[in-house]
Amino acid sequence: MKKNIFLKYLFLACLSVFAFAGCVKEPAGDKVTETLNSGTTFVGFPSGMENSTFFDPFTDVKAITVFTIKKDAANNADLKKPENFVVTALPDAITAYNNANGTSYELLPSSFYTIATATTDVTASGNDLTFKFAPGDFSKDFIINLDGSKLDLSKTYALAYQLTNSDGVQIHAASKDTLYAFYSVKNQYDGKYAITGTITRNSLTGPDLTLGGTLQSNLSVDVATVGPNANTFSQLWADGSTVSGIDGLKLTVDPATNKVTITSSNTTLKNTIGADNYYDPASKTFYLAFDWGTAPNTRIAVTTLKYTGPR
Repeated sequence: MKKNIFLKYLFLACLSVFAFAGCVKEPAGDKVTETLNSGTTFVGFPSGMENSTFFDPFTDVKAITVFTIKKDAANNADLKKPENFVVTALPDAITAYNNANGTSYELLPSSFYTIATATTDVTASGNDLTFKFAPGDFSKDFIINLDGSKLDLSKTYALAYQLTNSDGVQIHAASKDTLYAFYSVKNQYDGKYAITGTITRNSLTGPDLTLGGTLQSNLSVDVATVGPNANTFSQLWADGSTVSGIDGLKLTVDPATNKVTITSSNTTLKNTIGADNYYDPASKTFYLAFDWGTAPNTRIAVTTLKYTGPR
């Protein structure tokens, strides 16, 4: 699994999600009924083992739910039984994850957050978190108070945990591995944009009339954060397909002037000479003109990106 650009980038799909209720349910004909004295009690993470959170920029302290642990009781007796479940932080797992997946997540520094103390049924000792389930409890949240002023917009942070002591309760198969929580802060340009404009694909035999021309209507692209004032997006051909050969297409905004510089892994790509590339904050619109390639195989894009909502 490769990291999506900022996170496309950040942020990752859930590998496994399973639903918990207070008690296990079994099918009975066309109905589902609660069982009171059968089945196996499980404990696990109901929201999956990889979870990405994208923040709007903030400079205060916010309460963030890192994960939820739930007990899926087989019967009323198990539901009423008190248990202590231990979840252990695995800071070294972030490096292992990056090596295995070609990503560059950073461990969220402990100085960036404190463990919420609103409840006494979650206690910390070293890397261990003990969740105290009283009779009737079937769900507990692990919450941190995160200081947004310390977050670097150019980075994606991560925390990793594993359920290491289930107090005799069977761990759900989908929750036996390491849980990863990823965090990123979006800059003010991040979002989904309607893309319009024209694109020219020249060659020795003349312009390509299939891929080139006016972009078809109702096309959209993601503009994703990769820095405090930098974002990536994908340029499209007229038919809506993605232009290749310009990987890492990036918009960098000068916050003082709103002028935009466009770059790519393709070193021939540049702002079109004489064209005005800029961002209009009032309408949340990028006005872009850029070109790349070597004659006669040049490509010219005149593109407008208008914000339509969060991605």
